[in-house]
Formats: sequence, structure tokens, C-alpha cells
Amino acid sequence: MNKLILIVLLISISYSSFSQTNYYGNIKSSRGSSTLSDKDYIPNTVIIKFKAVASSNIKSKSVSPTLELKSATVKSLHVKFSDVSSTARITTSAESDRIGLNRIYELKYSGNAAIETVIDELAAKKNIEYAEPAYVYHTSFIPNDPQFSTKQSYLSQVKAQQAWDIIRDASGIIIGIVDTGSEKTHEDLGSNIIAGIDLIGSSSANFVEDNDANVKNVASDHGVHVSGLASAASNNAKGIASIANAKLLIVKVAADDSPGDIYNGYEGIIYAADHGAKVINCSWGGEIRSLYEEDVVNYAISRDCLIIAAGGNQGNNVPDYPAGYKGVLAVANVMSNDVKASSSNYGGYIGISAPGTNIYSTTYSNTYGVKSGTSMSTPIVSSAAALVKAYYPALSMAQVGELLRVTADNVDGVNSTYAGMIGNGRLNVFRALTESAPAIRTIKLTFDDQHAGTYRAGNTIDVFMDLRNYLLPATGIEVTLKSTNTNVTISNATQLITEMGTLDEKTGIGAFKVTVNPGTPENTPVEFRIAYKANGGTYADYETFTLVVARDYMNIITDNLTTSASSIGKIGYGSANETDGLGFIYKDNKLLYESSLMIGRSANAISDNARTTDGVINTHFVKQSSIAESITDTKIVGYAQFNDTGNLSGLSVDVNHTVTADKQTGKDNYIVAEYEVVNRNATDLTGVYIGMFTDWDIDGGASNATAYDATTKLGYVYSTNAEFPYAGVKLLSTSAPLNYYPLFLSATESILNDNFTAAEKFMTLSSGISSPGIGSSTDGRDVSFVSGYGPYSIPANGSVKVAFAYIGADNLDGLKNSAVDAQEAYDLSIRGQQITAILSSYPNPITPNNNNNVAVVINLPEDAPITLEVFNMLGSKVNTFISGTSFSKGAHTLYYNMANLNPGIYILRLSYNGKVSSHKISVLK
Repeated sequence: MNKLILIVLLISISYSSFSQTNYYGNIKSSRGSSTLSDKDYIPNTVIIKFKAVASSNIKSKSVSPTLELKSATVKSLHVKFSDVSSTARITTSAESDRIGLNRIYELKYSGNAAIETVIDELAAKKNIEYAEPAYVYHTSFIPNDPQFSTKQSYLSQVKAQQAWDIIRDASGIIIGIVDTGSEKTHEDLGSNIIAGIDLIGSSSANFVEDNDANVKNVASDHGVHVSGLASAASNNAKGIASIANAKLLIVKVAADDSPGDIYNGYEGIIYAADHGAKVINCSWGGEIRSLYEEDVVNYAISRDCLIIAAGGNQGNNVPDYPAGYKGVLAVANVMSNDVKASSSNYGGYIGISAPGTNIYSTTYSNTYGVKSGTSMSTPIVSSAAALVKAYYPALSMAQVGELLRVTADNVDGVNSTYAGMIGNGRLNVFRALTESAPAIRTIKLTFDDQHAGTYRAGNTIDVFMDLRNYLLPATGIEVTLKSTNTNVTISNATQLITEMGTLDEKTGIGAFKVTVNPGTPENTPVEFRIAYKANGGTYADYETFTLVVARDYMNIITDNLTTSASSIGKIGYGSANETDGLGFIYKDNKLLYESSLMIGRSANAISDNARTTDGVINTHFVKQSSIAESITDTKIVGYAQFNDTGNLSGLSVDVNHTVTADKQTGKDNYIVAEYEVVNRNATDLTGVYIGMFTDWDIDGGASNATAYDATTKLGYVYSTNAEFPYAGVKLLSTSAPLNYYPLFLSATESILNDNFTAAEKFMTLSSGISSPGIGSSTDGRDVSFVSGYGPYSIPANGSVKVAFAYIGADNLDGLKNSAVDAQEAYDLSIRGQQITAILSSYPNPITPNNNNNVAVVINLPEDAPITLEVFNMLGSKVNTFISGTSFSKGAHTLYYNMANLNPGIYILRLSYNGKVSSHKISVLK
């Protein structure tokens, strides 16, 4: 239908027949005396004709198009027929001036005033010839699909019929249905389905790609139902109607024998984006967030695709993904009365709501049926997006998504418990075709704090925002940062912006000040709300983001290296799925996927926090104290303590972890991670192996190789693409034999195929230098390796130290040179500790909070028999810990319990080779 159907037809009407006082009391039209409803005209839009103004040469001219209103805010005013000339349609200039098409303007306004109030104000102005609504002329279109009138009330709920009076067909737009497949032979789908693909095949045990995206059984018809909602063939006298009548690209990402599982959903998004889909429908999701998946989403967005995804059916506010990713339009499910369905997720990540309960659509084997869930809500929105794109082809898909969102009907009034948590409102297709507003969103958030992004309790974070306005211009913009979480205090909360035009960007808005309050529990997620107001308050919008504060890991940032160290000994990331940390980044290249300490003496006694069976991550190491940091002009140092009490079959050890980075140029591409393993048993531990499992993903990781250089004691990884850097782990200690065991991920050959068992871990940890490496510069694999030391014998209450250097470099020579530098730096630090005998302890004071345990650190400059005693302040000896036992040169940590001591001050006295060193300790009860 011609878009001019929205505008009053220029027919011969006697405008003088309407008086200004009752001109549009309840809006009476030139079509008769019947009262019109708001369905008969475009909201917030008035057609104005300015009076002609006589000039000195008796020519008619239009007045300057500027207007101010008291009852509303003018958003735009533009001439309706800018291309009209005296010769284009009118035979004489006199006739052209008389008719005056060039004096007709369309005014868009915002505000709560009734349209008759605005028109009355305009009609009273001396330079206005007339003012009237922009009428919608109804064709009363009802599609001839037999089930439309009786079983598709959800289409009326989203105002599809009114939208069809503007545009009915989006056949030039492709919707990608990434789902369980569809049915090309279905009577109501076949004409709209274009060639697609099956990325999985029939078996979940053996993926075989083919071109048959048809479902094979009724259990798999989720995608068939979704397809009908997105684009059943409308007005074909069969079955049901759809909003858009667009084309469907079917991307099957589920196996026939496992219809509830989406295996290659994100690969399906890539396929859809690369094969012409402008809208990509994802009626599926899960709570796991992935950097890989986010990269896929960002790729599709960069291809000008709009991903519309199901918000989830768990009935909670935990984001499902892909719905939760930035730039995805997440959909909640409302019932026929606009009340949120009990099963529907909610929260700040939801962008819009749509009907999703008892929704009638196409089903398997040329049938029809009812399903419920956000899976149903989502394709209804996808269909609307296709229709809007067809009507406004110049809009980007990001703008289409924002237009759907900002024109949705607010349904907070019937959802008071979930107000502000089910998106901007329930989909209204008609409003999306006839209205607009600003749409201000963040494109980047920057957080600056004193601890490199760990947002410690007591710290203040400076928050900066980069914003983009996707739709209509906005003026007098207020941006306010809020949170109801009592663990943070926000100051400087509102920032002002003068104006933002369509697609304008403003960068560095801030700083908003967020203080993490003292006492905030570690790893506390805080949801923030960004509230927007503009255009005199007629535009109000919001979005949310979540920031985890008081993080129990530290970030290490030098000029060439970015990484993190956790409180349980992990390097790079503290948790699974590349979360809780920055990874290991050398010169902007992400190199590391996973790193974990492993300590064991047999397959039945090994502790780690690495992957295990079925994608689970072990949690054997338990934090004793959060990692603390010390930063100087030249060094970054972190200290943490943990033990293996998370493993009932563990060795009963404590671990003191120290990580050090050098800021100096030439030394800023590696860190040194040292682990002191303390035997807490009453007897010696023998046959102990200590090492690191590292899974490296350089250039994506699929085409890597790993090797071991015996000269530098360096296990390393590189990509078959020579443009990418090298990474490696250098073994720094010399106290036990060295171990290096290379691994690669393979569907059939690798021990890392589906899991990493305890037996496999101990084998890789205790096999010595098992191989020179895997892969080559022409033969790439997905590689990882285990490197470390052992066997050790650790005496009761004694300890051993092992150290590793994690290195990034431009090439192998650079990697080896850095390995030598790291060894020299570590050796120097060890020598520096042994200049004189040093006696120290921690914690100090000793309290019941740590069960009255104390670690006594003895640094000896030489081999010597030692005696260690405790005296009270009166000089009386109250305890003897060691008497004449020989210790080697170096540092030793010994652990004792002080529960038998009364509160007070005591002196630890170390005697060795005729020398004495003392240290004061305090005991609290």
C-alpha cells in the first residue's frame, strides 16, 4: 500500500465548515460527523498548511516554517511535498500559489496533550490556514487465512491489523530461523521458505552437515511453530497469518534424535548473517555466558543484522544468552491481558515483551497447534522487525530494533511487581510504523579505579559513558546513574547533554562516581540503571548493566602484558568460560584459555581447579585470604593463600601464592608465579608432583603447535599463522626433576576429548619430559600442555617452593630471551632473600579467626642447625618448636598453633651457628 495512505487525501473539502471551538472535539472529520477514535489518525502528528503571504510583486510565498507550542513540544516540522514546482503538476503559477502544496507541513510533537488541544492551539495562530490530524484510512483488511479470526488474537494484541493498512508485505526481507529446523512442505510455510542448511544432521553423536533443514518428527517441531509465527504465508486462504509475510532462511542447529538441544546455534547465527538474513530469530538460550558467543553476536551486528532472542522460561531475572548480550533484542512473554507469564524471565536485559502464551501456529506434518513460552514471543517480534524494515528500508537493523522498543505499549500498570523489568513495553507494530522517539543507548562503558579493574571495597570508581542516539533528535538530555544496591554509593549521578541528533554520538560522558562501600562482600554483582530524559521530559528511557565489585582477583597491567591472578592460584581467569579476569593478553592478542595449578601424589590423590568430566570445573582449592596487591613504580606483586580442603582426597596442603610483574621496558612481557606448598600433615608427604595445566588459544587456537626447549626449560605454543605472537611457560625452579606433557584436542585421539580425568591429570603431571611437542608450523592443532616438577618429599610442617614464568613474545627468539631474563630476575630475588637471617610470621596478631594458627618464616643465609623458641615479656620460655634441627640455606615456612598461649606479646627467638634473630608476635583472644 502506498505510504501516503497515512496522510489526509487532498480532496475538495470546505475547511471553513469546522469552527475552532469544536473543530475536533472528540475529532470530527471531513468524512462525516461520526466521532473518530485514535485508530483513525497517526498519534502526535498534525498536518498544517501555512497561509500565503503577499509580497511586493504580488507573488504568494510560504512563511518560514517555525512553530512553538504551549500544549506540547515540537519534535519536527517538515514540508510534505518538497519536490512540487509550478510545472510539475500545475499548469500556471497562479494556480500553484492558490493550491499551495508547498505550504503544507507535517508536524510531529511529544507530550501528553490531547490531539484536539494541539490542533486548537495551532488553528488559533494567525499564519495557519488549517491544522488537522494525519488521518489513517482503513481498508478493513482481514486476511483470508481461516484461523486468523478465531485463533490468532495475539495479532490483534500487537495491532497487526492496523499495521497491515500501512504495509502488508515484507517479502524482500529475510528472517533467519536458527532452530530445530522447519517444514518446507507445510501448506502455510513452503512459499516463504528459501534454501537453508542443516548444520547438525540426524545424530547428536555424529554431526553431518547437509542441505535438508526439514524436521523429521513431531518432537522436533519447535522450529516449525516458530517459523509460522515469524512468517506463515498470509492471505493464502490456508491456516494462519503472520505479521510480515517475509522470507524464511531455515538454519537447522539441532539433531533429529535430540530435539531439545541446540548444538551449533552460534554457528547458525554466522550462517544466517552471511546468507542475507536481516533478522535472526533465536528462540533458545542458556545461562552460560561466553566470549566466543559474544564475538559471534558482534559479528552479526556488524553485518547489519538484528538478533532477536528469547528471554528465557525460568521465571527469574538471571539472563539467558544470547538474549543477554549487548545489542540483542531480548523478548519476554506476556499473556493476552499483557500480564507477564509466570514462566517468563524478566530483568534489565529484556528489551520488549510480546504475546507468548497459548500461541497458535504451524506444527509438524502440515498441522497446526498451540505452544507457549518466550520461544513464541520472539518470532512475533522478529516478524514485526521485518515489516518495519520493509517499510523503512533506509533504517539500519539496530534502528529497527530501537524503533520497535521505544514504540512498545507500556504495560507496567498491569505488571507492578515487574515494572521496568519486562522491557519498554508490549510490542505495537502499528506504532512502530507510525511513531518514533529518541533512542539513547550506551555503546561503551569505561570504569576507572585504583586497582586495575577489581573495584575493591572502599574504592571509588569513575564511570564514563559513550552514547549513541539511534532515532529522533533529543535536546536537554539528562543521564542519571542509579542503583538500589546498598553496597554502593553514587555521587555526581546526573550528567547533562545539550542535544543529540539522529545517530549522533557523545563520548566520555561523566565521570559518574561509584564508591564501593566498606564491608561489601567479595564478588558482589551490582545492577545499575541508566535513566535518560530529554525533550522536556517527553522522552524517558532506561537501560541496565551489572558490575561485579569487590572482586577477589587482581589485574596485572603493564605496557605489553595484561593478565589476572586469582585468590586460588589461577592465572588469566578465575572461573570457567573465560570469566573473572582479563586472560593473558600480549600486545592486544588473547593467548590463554585456561590455566590451573595441579598438586598430586597419585591418581586418587590429586587436587586442581581445572576442567574435569562433562565440562565441570574442579573446585579443590579453597581461598583462605583474598589476593592482596602491592604496587610500586617498578613492580606489581600479589599475595594469596589457599588450601586443598575442597578435595576430600586431597593431600592436606596449604599454598602460599606470590605473583610478580616487572613494569620496566623489556621485562614487561612476563609474570612470575610462585607457589609454596606447605605440608599440614603430621607425617612427611612423598612422591608429590606440582605443575600447571595451560590451554593456549593463539589466533583462535584451532591451528596451534607446542614444543619444549630443554635449554631454557620452556614449554611454548605458537600459531601456524606466523603473524601471531608466541606464548610459553618457563620452569624456574631447580629443586626437582622437570615435567612437560603436550596435549591436543581431537574428537578421537586426545585424552582431552570430552573430559580431563584425575588419572589423566596425574599421568601428565608425573611423566617427565614425555615428548618434544605436538604439531608444527604446517600442522596445527588445538594444543595445551602440563609442565611442572616432582617428585618431592615434603616434611611435616615443611614446604617446597616452585615457580613458573608466563611469557608472551613476538617470536621464538624473543620468547627464549625473556625466559633467560625471567630466570635471572627470579634467581636475584631468591639471593636477595638470603643476605641475612630473617625471622617473620603471619598473621600477626594471631586471632581465633584463623584458628590460632601462625606461619613462621625463617630465611637462612647458610646451612645451619636451628633452635626456635617462644618467650613471654618476662623472659620466661613458654614453648620450644625446634631444637637443633638442621635446615638448608634459604627460606622455610613452618606452621604452628598458638591456642595454648594467653593473650599478650611474645618473642620468637631463632638461634643458629651462634647467632640470634628475634621477632615480636601478638596473641589476641
